[in-house]
Amino acid sequence: MDFDLFMERYGYKILLGIFGMIILGMFAIIGIWAYVALKYLGLFFGGLVVALVAVRSLVNRRILDAQAKVFSKYFYDDRKRR
Repeated sequence: MDFDLFMERYGYKILLGIFGMIILGMFAIIGIWAYVALKYLGLFFGGLVVALVAVRSLVNRRILDAQAKVFSKYFYDDRKRR
């Protein structure tokens, strides 16, 4: 089996496996971080830190989305040119 046939048959499965491992790694890092925060800071303060980080990430996402919309209107003018 040559390389082109191998990549045609198994290439997408290999890429899916690599991306799946990357996504699982990101969730594992978040889970380990939350476990360490809860274990070493205690249940109350660790939970407070985890909750504050979650709220901040949600708010930060909305802020970045709003900035992206504003910058796209400023930098990309969709008016028709003559």
